[in-house]
Parts: sequence; structure tokens; C-alpha cells
Amino acid sequence: MSITQEALKKAGLQYGYSRTRRHPSVKPFVEGNYNGVDFINLEKTETQLKDAISFLTSVNSAGKVILFIGVKPEIRQIVKEVALSLNAPYIAERFIGGTFTNFPQIKKRIEMLHDLLKKKETGELAVYTKKEQLLIQRDIDRLDRDFGGISSLTNTPDVIVMIDSRHEDMCVKEAKRLHIPVVALCSTDCTIEGIEYPIVGNDGSVASVRFVLEAIKSALQEQVA
Repeated sequence: MSITQEALKKAGLQYGYSRTRRHPSVKPFVEGNYNGVDFINLEKTETQLKDAISFLTSVNSAGKVILFIGVKPEIRQIVKEVALSLNAPYIAERFIGGTFTNFPQIKKRIEMLHDLLKKKETGELAVYTKKEQLLIQRDIDRLDRDFGGISSLTNTPDVIVMIDSRHEDMCVKEAKRLHIPVVALCSTDCTIEGIEYPIVGNDGSVASVRFVLEAIKSALQEQVA
């Protein structure tokens, strides 16, 4: 997949937010303000995206686990699709506090999900009444919603790819505490301080998010091919 300034512009990555919402840390990446809207320097975005992809391909080749996170309604399906195509874990519904810093407890919930799904598959739930089975199914649905995307995790991830570090502030804080590197698409309202591989660009548009994630997916899949 070709990563050029022209392609970035076509995907709309140059559009930031209003100057009043701008975080000081992204000022060096803003090339101008037109009609009240910050415009992002795509030359720098191109470099950041390529650097991030280089990092991700190196950790992927080492067999490390990359977790994809993006829970805003408009982009969660894209995050899920890309992660599934890479057989990677993902969080697309909501980030639960303690997912990293209290992983042993999260792991218990994942194990509960696995156990209930296995019992359902083998017919072991048939011994319960219809009402009890309905309640158990509700538990399965709730656990799958919250933990289904990370059900393959046996430990905390090695790297995180996220959309909108401002929206996922709790996740960023937990990652920092555990020294988990973060690659993040960040618009002009985000702080990029503490983000190891920030990609300053439009993080609210379906087209821009898809472009960044597809570029990452393409690079990681090429390693397998």
C-alpha cells in the first residue's frame, strides 16, 4: 500500500480541530489554520506513519502481540475488521479499567467466557432450565462483548495500536505504567506526550482511520506473504 502525502490528503488526514481545542504538544505538526480549523502538516504525518509501521513490523516479526483499540462508534467496526484479518486481539466496545494494570482479574473473566462457551458447545448447559439457560446466555453475551476481542490474551499485550489517545486516556495511562509502547492516531486535540509512536492526523473520520489501519494491516500481512 502506497503511503504518500497525496494519499494521506485524499483520506482527509490533514483536518484537525479548531485552534481553541489544540493541545500544545501538537503545535509543531500544525501548518496553518483556515476558517478556524487547524490543518496538519502531512509531510510530518507521512514520516510518523512510516516510522510507526517500521516499528510494528519489527515487533510483529519477533512474534510479539499487538493489541488494536478503538471504541468510538463510527470507527469500532474498522478496528475489529483489521484486527481479525491479522488474527490480533482488539478492544472495540469499551476499555475496562484495569485491563492492563489488573490483568489477573481480567484473565479470570476471559477464562469464565471460555468455560461457558465450551459448556454451551458440548451441551452441558442442557441440564439447566430454560430460564437458567437464558440467564447464562446473557452472561455469555456480556462477557463476549467486554472480553471477546481479547479472549486470546494470556498476558498483557506487547504493543498497542489505538485510535484517538484523548478518548482512550485511561488506556494510555495504564500502558505507561506497564511500559507498553503505544502507536496512536492523534488529532490536534490530543496530547502526544508519552506516546512512543504518535501519528498526528484526523482521528475522527472513517476514511482517515481506515487508511491508517489498512496501511498497517498491509505492511504486517506482507511479512507473512
